[in-house]
Amino acid sequence: MPQSGNKHENLSRRDFLRYAAATGLALGVAGLPARYVEAAFVGEQPPTREYDVIVIGTGMAGLVAALEAAENGAKVAILEKQVKPLFGGNTRLAGGSFAVPEANTKEAKELYIEDFMRKSNYQADAALTEDLANRVLDDLAWLQEHGVEFLPPRPNAPYRVLLYTGAPGNYQGMPVALNTLLKKAEELGCEAWFETKATELLVDASGSVVGVRAKTSKGLVDFRGKATVIATGGFAGNKQMLEQWVGPDADQSMVRGIKWATGDGHALAAGVGAQLIQMAGLDTLHIAAVHPKNTAAANPSRVLPYCLGINKLGRRYVDESEGYVAHGKAAMNQPGLQVALVFDQNVYELPAAQEVKENFNRLGIEFITANTLEELAAKISVPADAFRETVEKFNAAVVGDQAPTADPPKATCAMRVERPPFYAIYPLGPGITLTFGGIRINLRRQVLDPDGKPIGGLYAAGECVGGYFVGDYVGGASLSRCLVDGRVAGRNAARG
Repeated sequence: MPQSGNKHENLSRRDFLRYAAATGLALGVAGLPARYVEAAFVGEQPPTREYDVIVIGTGMAGLVAALEAAENGAKVAILEKQVKPLFGGNTRLAGGSFAVPEANTKEAKELYIEDFMRKSNYQADAALTEDLANRVLDDLAWLQEHGVEFLPPRPNAPYRVLLYTGAPGNYQGMPVALNTLLKKAEELGCEAWFETKATELLVDASGSVVGVRAKTSKGLVDFRGKATVIATGGFAGNKQMLEQWVGPDADQSMVRGIKWATGDGHALAAGVGAQLIQMAGLDTLHIAAVHPKNTAAANPSRVLPYCLGINKLGRRYVDESEGYVAHGKAAMNQPGLQVALVFDQNVYELPAAQEVKENFNRLGIEFITANTLEELAAKISVPADAFRETVEKFNAAVVGDQAPTADPPKATCAMRVERPPFYAIYPLGPGITLTFGGIRINLRRQVLDPDGKPIGGLYAAGECVGGYFVGDYVGGASLSRCLVDGRVAGRNAARG
């Protein structure tokens, strides 16, 4: 029978992280794709469970896929390798914002697409990006119809998008949303199997996927179905994959998300001949500069565009308006891997700064405050003379909302640091949030082989998918693509 329970269902975020630390170590890390290292199977065949659709993963993409498949008449099994209190993948730890076009118009969707493509240096899949723009507003309304509540939408400068954040607020809404979606799925007959790790995809004589072999607490079980949806998340927790695909030192990176995002779906898909794309180098990582007191939630992304990023030498090092991923990657190259965000009272009074302050207060992290630049320099441990010179040169370069002659130039959201008191968010250091590269899919979210042909019966959705983001992305875009991918994959998996 499906393994479930409610003993720990209402864990707080802090309890979740503690529980994860206690249990996650036993998971280890995934190895190479199964086709490279295969174990011999000895003994009787495992028992079989029959379903229409098998969904691997319980994050936003997985639960949406399961719910959509069930609404299309499918009998669905949801497989999750973790214990029930830790279900939800990176979604559970996410800020909880969904990026959508500013209006349901052709023009607004074109601006949305342009921002997304520009952030990926025009290397993203244009067709997937356009499909995302065309579907996400309707899919967000679908979430709301299923009981997921959102705060009023807000802009996300400098992008032409609106952000819908799960209620009751940043880093608080997604556990509520996940519980809501799982309950809805189970009400429609979906069976959730926890502590059930997918180890191998089952294929028939034609090469089509016909189910999943999984390791449960009682041994192996074969889950048979006409379609399987991989929604297992990324590989940020797999040191071997990081070292192999990103770089020899990437395995030493701090991980902001769940530690058990170990590339399971990548390995499963590769084992049946799927193509993995955009997996190489730093372009496949999402990195944010965060406060070490809470690496998952203490991300000052909302106020970042209006700040000055200052390194240990007292100098700027990035165009802060390019967003928190560009900033996080730049922070990786700064002395001591430690930086500060500096701003004045004018920025402090912006809604973006107040939103960050409220979140940081909840986490027990205070903004550093000083009446003079020299006092602030001492508090963030940078040379006072160099720091003052940096601020003065930047202030002199500001024209309107730009600083074109600053070093480095600032394209937008430029605000002088001139009105005391002065503030700093410090210390900040780089950490991996999630990974971008992954399984190649088409618009039906079917998994493709290197020749571009669909692998029968196999779909993929969410963070395990490649094609959407390269190098950077618009904040709130990951949950949006998980939502859209999940609905399309679940619908097509059910319909065949």
